[in-house]
Amino acid sequence: MVKKSAVWKVGAMACVTVLALSACGGGNDSATTEDGKPIVTVQVVKDARAEKMAKMGWTKDLETACDCSIKWQEVASSSWDQQKQASLAAGEVADVTISGFGSGDMGEYGSLFLDLKPELKSMPNLSKVFKTEPYSQVISTTTDGKILGAPTVARQVTARTSNHMFINKQWLDKLGLKVPTTWSELETVLKAFKTQDPNGNGKADEVPMDFNSPGTGGFGLFQPNVLLASAGITVPNGALGMYVKDGKVKNYLTDPSYKELITYLHKLWSDGVISSEAFTHDWSKYTGTAKGSGNTATVGFTWMWTPSDIFGPQLASQYVTIPSLKMDANQTETPVWAYNGDDLAYQADRAVISAKVKNKEAALKLVDAFYSPDISVQARYGSFGTAVKRNAENNYKILDAPADHDSASDWQFYQSLADGAPGWISDDMKLDLPSAHTEVKGVDAVYDNDYKNVDFNKDVLYANMPMTPEQTTTLNANNTGITQGAMSKFAQWVTKGGVDSEWDSYVANLKKNKLEENIKLEQQIYDAFQKNMDTIGVNLNSTN
Repeated sequence: MVKKSAVWKVGAMACVTVLALSACGGGNDSATTEDGKPIVTVQVVKDARAEKMAKMGWTKDLETACDCSIKWQEVASSSWDQQKQASLAAGEVADVTISGFGSGDMGEYGSLFLDLKPELKSMPNLSKVFKTEPYSQVISTTTDGKILGAPTVARQVTARTSNHMFINKQWLDKLGLKVPTTWSELETVLKAFKTQDPNGNGKADEVPMDFNSPGTGGFGLFQPNVLLASAGITVPNGALGMYVKDGKVKNYLTDPSYKELITYLHKLWSDGVISSEAFTHDWSKYTGTAKGSGNTATVGFTWMWTPSDIFGPQLASQYVTIPSLKMDANQTETPVWAYNGDDLAYQADRAVISAKVKNKEAALKLVDAFYSPDISVQARYGSFGTAVKRNAENNYKILDAPADHDSASDWQFYQSLADGAPGWISDDMKLDLPSAHTEVKGVDAVYDNDYKNVDFNKDVLYANMPMTPEQTTTLNANNTGITQGAMSKFAQWVTKGGVDSEWDSYVANLKKNKLEENIKLEQQIYDAFQKNMDTIGVNLNSTN
């Protein structure tokens, strides 16, 4: 949170550095074109691989739908965070922002955005989304009953988790080993990967285990904290160790199972089976290492979305997806698996409108148009004729990447906003998808038995729970000390040891930094969210 004494300075700087965001004056010098059409400034945060918005054919349909002229302001997602903070601090946002803000911004900065609830009568497409997919209304409703943004709903084409666990089956077969089912069996396999040249090139170049490097801000995707699912913890993405069990918010950062995980990972580190760069490499090095060299794999075990994503199409067939492991073969606790499916299928506030928008009617039409079937599909997958074939109403074929395009995964971002697009991929929409889009379904199905042990109404810390400004401020203030205390110790204990001797002082330090207060606040937030789910009539067990 920006201190009051710094607001003027930050705001002034924002008007210099964030002209591309909102022009620091309501978005436009003129509200209409020369021929009288309303101008709507749309700030869009997108993948750097995507072409200019005006070149995407479907954006012309948006202009037709709103009978307006769209002034696009484009920012790469990799550079958005700094610009976002300057924009919010200055109190200036574009007429419409796509994929720039989320429910976490609404607690403190909600006054900057238009309440869509009174406007739903003029937004038939969005109203239908809320009626058909009531959970989307739950995540879009603030603590004081407002709807400050329109969501993305794409349950049909997403998964229950981003974290899928892969092991090189070709290596296992060569060494006469079985797929591990426990932590101990995994350790045995990883040691064999290190010492027995499973890729057969005569070099000691195998990386038995690798993972996405944990940052100083907490755990993210594709990191070993997901192994806590072995202890019955439904690990969410982020949230500084918070999770839910039987409707009660808990925190694993001080849980004995977390200590046991660190002890196990330190043993693996001492065995030399974890990548020596696991805590220092960047994303490109992590994913690049996994792609090996030609037909020669380098990494034996890791986490990612699909094998093709992490290992590349040439090596993907060497790997199999494995379900949650047991900590111990004789444990009584039933393993589960990590879950962020609510966040994948339902994204809150994907499109927001400024409270100071000049052409409100046109902006409302523009946002509502994203939820028509034709624009929903094109905004997510690309334009008709090049990336999508429209077979009939609500019936589409998503085309393969052109032969001259280097990467199928890159292509899906080229003419679209991909999963960053507002829109609704409804259950009654027929989609013929290429393998690059369907691979994850088979991968995700491996966890069916693990998810049988999860009550999605009582065992999930939901991703888009609204907070009051007071809750937001307190949690953010406390999180600074909690994060510093937890993440530095995690890296230190895994690589150097010492968790046993330092555990009690570590727990005391987290309590000193108000971890217990944060748990109580998260419980309040969770209870309010659950109450809204009950009021609107949501049962997530029926959609998972």
